[in-house]
Amino acid sequence: MKSPFAPIILMAILASAAMLTSCENQEAPPAQETPTVQAPTLEDAVDLRGDPCVCVEENIEAMDGLLESLKDVEGVTSQQLNIQISQMMLPCIQPTDNTALDRLYTREMGNCPSFPALTERMTKVKDEVQQRMQKEAAMEQASGLDGARGANEILDKLKGA
Repeated sequence: MKSPFAPIILMAILASAAMLTSCENQEAPPAQETPTVQAPTLEDAVDLRGDPCVCVEENIEAMDGLLESLKDVEGVTSQQLNIQISQMMLPCIQPTDNTALDRLYTREMGNCPSFPALTERMTKVKDEVQQRMQKEAAMEQASGLDGARGANEILDKLKGA
């Protein structure tokens, strides 16, 4: 007696054999090469930011302008001064999301002949900020509040607590 499933099983075996035979003749697809990530180069940094020595020269001019304006504006707080400084820094000297490129560019800026002049200007600006911070602290202490912050602390100081 023949099984009603015999022709179906025979067809499945033949189809499987045909599939296996056709697979043997095919070559495996070539493995895709993963792109190699190259380390950033100084050329990449220069392409992104421009010539480092030009950046140094432009920032010297910006710092000179800032120092000159500070002489005219005594009422600017240290916090306002910090905001002005960050706004005056040219994009070529500001950090990016790529620290490796930042390091390469900064090292190259250090090789520029005028780099010591830039660091001198930045030191002068830092000194000015520190002087203003000290002056603000002295004025705050002289007002009798001894550094009290917030409404509760100020009321306590005024009450003499």
